[in-house]
Amino acid sequence: MSDRFVATDADGLQHHEGYRRRWPLPVRKADGWQPGAVVEPDEHGTPVVLDAGQLLDQLGECVFVAEPAGEAGAARLIAGTSWSEKEAAAFALDCVEHILEIVPGSADAELPDGGTLGAIIASARQYLETGAGTDAHRLGLVSRLAAARRLRRESTAIGDAAFTAAAQAEGEGVDILSDPAWETLAAARDAVLAAVEAVRHVAFPFLADRETRRYEAHEEHKVAEVDQVDTPWGRFAVGGAGPKYAPSWVAARDAAERSRQAAADLSGPAAGEAERSWQVGRLVERLSTE
Repeated sequence: MSDRFVATDADGLQHHEGYRRRWPLPVRKADGWQPGAVVEPDEHGTPVVLDAGQLLDQLGECVFVAEPAGEAGAARLIAGTSWSEKEAAAFALDCVEHILEIVPGSADAELPDGGTLGAIIASARQYLETGAGTDAHRLGLVSRLAAARRLRRESTAIGDAAFTAAAQAEGEGVDILSDPAWETLAAARDAVLAAVEAVRHVAFPFLADRETRRYEAHEEHKVAEVDQVDTPWGRFAVGGAGPKYAPSWVAARDAAERSRQAAADLSGPAAGEAERSWQVGRLVERLSTE
């Protein structure tokens, strides 16, 4: 398989630095993939083709394999890959499971109801692979915390793992904001939240679909009321002004980024880069063209 990729939406539209380029998509035939048409350089520059490391930071709804073609800078898509909402969620879980093994104490950090970050990720993996699990209520709680934290970029919810650590340390007179261990726990926690949010979109895609329709109504200056939708993970608010969810590939990108930050917080920049190298390898493993 080629080591160059293009991330697009389902229609082949690539978003890069404010410019949208449409790529002709490859077609699967009985004997393999028929490449899409060649995309030539234009007034906006040469077509953007990514190596695996760049792809990690620019994941999209779909990932295609690409190759140079024709004149200098031209390229075409030669095959689709197995990348999907489910693969994005699985990759997010891969990243988090890996970092929880590395960061001491992170897997045992407690949630409000006594569960741990490690246990919630195990439950999320089970739910992703089987469509069922025993911790639906806890997964729902964590996914709602994830959405709230992503929207506000800070969480004051009771049970936030880093907040709990801060409260405990405060009693010992420790300045928790300057404690590197606090930052490590916070990054690992955020990685877990992002991964569970990615799984939620796979478990209940209708929530994302309804949110999108509500958002479109808002953009057209129509009333976008808030609905309460019941799921096996509990009740979620859908609607209102603006989107309240991130697609699974965005959540996967966030989970990978925060996992790298957790490694760097623990052992320095070199550890963060080592974690990035591991993630790139794992991502490529998940991009089958079969």
